[in-house]
Amino acid sequence: MHTAPTPPDFVEPGVAYDAYAPMYDALLAENRINAYMRKAMQRIQVDTFRPGQRLLELGCGTGDEALALAAHGCEVVATDASTEMLRIAREKARRHSAGDRVKFAQGHARDIDGILGGEPDGSYDGAYSSFALSYERDLTAVRRALGRLVRPGSSFLVAATNLLCLAEWTVAMASLHPSFSGRRLGADTPHKVGRTQTRIYCRTPRQLAGAFAPDFLPERMWALPAVLPPHYMNRPLKRWPSLVDILERIDPAVSGLPIARAFGDHTAIRLRHAL
Repeated sequence: MHTAPTPPDFVEPGVAYDAYAPMYDALLAENRINAYMRKAMQRIQVDTFRPGQRLLELGCGTGDEALALAAHGCEVVATDASTEMLRIAREKARRHSAGDRVKFAQGHARDIDGILGGEPDGSYDGAYSSFALSYERDLTAVRRALGRLVRPGSSFLVAATNLLCLAEWTVAMASLHPSFSGRRLGADTPHKVGRTQTRIYCRTPRQLAGAFAPDFLPERMWALPAVLPPHYMNRPLKRWPSLVDILERIDPAVSGLPIARAFGDHTAIRLRHAL
């Protein structure tokens, strides 16, 4: 008699990343697709924000993006739910030449207004979140907090997991695992963080932009990446480094095209706080 497999135990993202924090930075060195996504997001950030601006980051991880923007001349308040990720981020800031331009605070994105409740309205010249808001089931509290904290007319840059990923569908069909192509279509999607499982909430570009309306209106959108497969395909792709070279060269050219940007692994959107 066969018994049904035991469903995985899901943990809160902050708890998952507490355990994974010591290995997190090594992931970017080992996973070429993740490294590409981070570099692409940092290019968009530098193009979006100007030196001298005060920025809010939701989900800073180990602090690399906050420190890069600090080196660009920005002041950053960086938040994260994980105690251990923040500990590593603070250590990096102490060693970084621009580390004094970054301040850290702990908490989930949905609780950001309470965490920064002492900040007056319009305290920030912009905000960004790279890949962290996929862990939030409901973005209403995030929208309201940003609407209060971010100065009208300023930019909010967000990247999150896309519901419809063409590269994932293609890999699923080519590997004769068609059911895998629908893994993101449920109410939530299991997401492995090291040895633990947490949940992410995938959204189409329209759904992601709509979650911040009417406070924030979309200006520009990219697939991130567009033609490279999802990051979990990194190890199989190591057998074809020349193919990855080609895809990395193609990706920036097509990531902003109307059709391609709708079907990337993640979506990056630059929104403007409505006046």
